[in-house]
Order: sequence, then structure tokens, then C-alpha cells
Amino acid sequence: MKIEHVAIWVKDLEAMKTFYVTYFNGHANSKYHNKDKKFESYFLTFDGGARLEIMCQSGIDKPDQDDRMGWAHIAFSLGSKEAVNQMTGRLHNDG
Repeated sequence: MKIEHVAIWVKDLEAMKTFYVTYFNGHANSKYHNKDKKFESYFLTFDGGARLEIMCQSGIDKPDQDDRMGWAHIAFSLGSKEAVNQMTGRLHNDG
């Protein structure tokens, strides 16, 4: 068995797409948009085949939404401690 993809809710879909493309070399598909449900998403594919779906939907971030479960984390392997330190420095410098 393999994990097909991980999905996360985001507030700013375009900013998060840019983040994953810029810093993790993700490749985004065309945006999916369901106008009736006010739902939008991108699938991002990474080297090695991992996929991440980033999603946003009008009203999903309202405090009265008690039927949602969050996720704990997502891990990216950069291959070495040095690469992690370089990426950490880059992210810090870029704010």
C-alpha cells in the first residue's frame, strides 16, 4: 500500500501553492473549482511521486465548524542535515 496524497485546508490557496512550488519544487495541476460548493483545490506533485492536495472552501474556517479534524504534520525529506539547514535559512530570510 502507498499513500496516494495528503490533503490540507488552507486559507490562501494561491499563496500556499506558491510556497510549495517555490520552496519544495512542487508542480501544480490546473486549479479545480466547484462553484456550487465554493470549493477550490490544487494537487501538487513532488520529486519521488508524493502528492499534496491543498484546498479552500468558503466558510470552512468559521469557528462554529465542529465536524472537522485537523492533521498533525507533513514531513519533507531534503536528503541531509545541511540541506535542511540551508532551507531553514532561506525560509527565515524570506520571512
